[in-house]
Amino acid sequence: MGAMEPIKEGLLPPWSRQLIEQYRGGTLNLFVIHGNIYDLVPLRTPDGTKYVSLKEFLSQALFPDRDGLVYYDQASGISFSSNELAGDFHTVADAVTQASGGKVGMGLPREPGRALPLMERYLRTRLTGKKAKRMAILIEYAQTVIPGGDGGNLSEEEESCLITLLKWSTDPLFLKSDVPILLVAPSLAELNASLVQNPYVGKIELNLPDELERLEFVQSHLTGDTRALTQLKPEILASLTSGLSRINIRHMLEQALRNKRQIDHDFVYASKKELIEKECYGLLEFVKPQHSLDMVSGHDAAKKWLTEDATLIKEGKTASLPMGYLITGPVGTGKTFLITCYMGTIGIPCVKLKNFRSQWQGATEGNMEKILNVLKATGPVGVIIDEADAALGNRDQSGDSGTSSRVFSQIASQMGDTRYRGKILWFLLTCRPDLLPVDLKRQGRAEVHIPLFYPASPEEYRHFFEVMARKVGVKLPDEGPPEVPCGLALSGADIEGIMVRTRRRAEVSGRELPTKDDWAQELSSFLPSVQGPEVELQVMAAVSECTDRRFLPEEYSKLDRLHVLNRLGELKRLLR
Repeated sequence: MGAMEPIKEGLLPPWSRQLIEQYRGGTLNLFVIHGNIYDLVPLRTPDGTKYVSLKEFLSQALFPDRDGLVYYDQASGISFSSNELAGDFHTVADAVTQASGGKVGMGLPREPGRALPLMERYLRTRLTGKKAKRMAILIEYAQTVIPGGDGGNLSEEEESCLITLLKWSTDPLFLKSDVPILLVAPSLAELNASLVQNPYVGKIELNLPDELERLEFVQSHLTGDTRALTQLKPEILASLTSGLSRINIRHMLEQALRNKRQIDHDFVYASKKELIEKECYGLLEFVKPQHSLDMVSGHDAAKKWLTEDATLIKEGKTASLPMGYLITGPVGTGKTFLITCYMGTIGIPCVKLKNFRSQWQGATEGNMEKILNVLKATGPVGVIIDEADAALGNRDQSGDSGTSSRVFSQIASQMGDTRYRGKILWFLLTCRPDLLPVDLKRQGRAEVHIPLFYPASPEEYRHFFEVMARKVGVKLPDEGPPEVPCGLALSGADIEGIMVRTRRRAEVSGRELPTKDDWAQELSSFLPSVQGPEVELQVMAAVSECTDRRFLPEEYSKLDRLHVLNRLGELKRLLR
């Protein structure tokens, strides 16, 4: 199997060395290459390094001394590494066509159901005899040949292709004749499970470039013109571009050059946001925090804990950090605002996980795999999942061919991967934590459960009004914030809404600033949208999930836990 080493192994990327080692064992000849497959790959030779496509890398670095490489994808059909090989293949194809009574000279088929058997006939013809050829097969966009899902969802042609590939993986002639067969696809989830899970199929993942690889690429692409535009050292630029592929970095540098833009922190952040959101098909949204925890009113115990964790992150003491946080509480208590302010305090990127589900078989799992790969390469990063009880599903969810349970397993597995402690911070936000599966709430995943509650005292309301006035840009009365009528429970969102209405009242009346009467009128007429048993249920759920008594106001910290659980059950039955 020495033919796999035309370039010294020390010059090859780790993933290709892994492929070589697996192939040398002699029991695997079919491999799935997945992950960052559309990126540029460094081709290192004694003459220097150049960046080429994956297809070109495989041809030049791993198989340059083969008698031929046969390529296939549904758009281009069957193609070849040389004209000589193309002519020889057509000779065999014409003989096969003639023997079956067909017309010669009709061209090669593009349909996988016809193309793969023809490729097999050619291999069997040329792998035997005194002049046996040494071949390799590369099938790109393999997900279009054997798409994801179980066998019951495949068409007759797709089933035939699956069987063909599985036969190739164990064919004694192919194994003996040194025929590597490489399937290239964006993610394993987009391929049929029968192929992916087969023990005779090797899996090779291409990751996004790490910081050293990005630094090498940046240094090679900072020409005289782009170097004049950048205000950042190559080391800083390499650090800031975490989560980007080499192609994305090249695009960013070219965009700056052609538009004569300065390459500074703001430009890199904006470019990175745009590129990663596009790369993830709009399934991730970058959030740029505008405030720090100083802008959060109330929730003193939660702020103290988060401020301490922020210090640990800045000092690099990530071993003491939780894998994730569960932020609970009634609607309008500022769960999202608290966490974005926390991200602003830390100074690391923050993303929101959007709706990643798709109607197409296998696409949802593929979307999630893509998102997780980007997060792993971007870290440190905070990941906000709003309405987590609805967004994440659970292991037992049915009715979608197992998609929800598989996605749940993907997220649960990543959340529990301690290699990323302090690198990926998970924030699960929900007003109904009781609906969230216990798998995600346990220690080792969302470890710290922080409940948030409405203001309870005049002092807390005063502080809320003062902080919210700065956020909204509304001037409070000279004598201070208005008093909240007795018995009216207001959330932070309610207070913000009242401020906007008060400003509206003043402007409709032609006044630039609200009067004391404007505030009184809006406070007396405001009706919260959620009240009564619904709010109490959300409060009891938050209290029951709390993992540290210090987070609870005195009125809740004294409650017996069994009493809280019983009351929660009563409210659920009441609102059923």
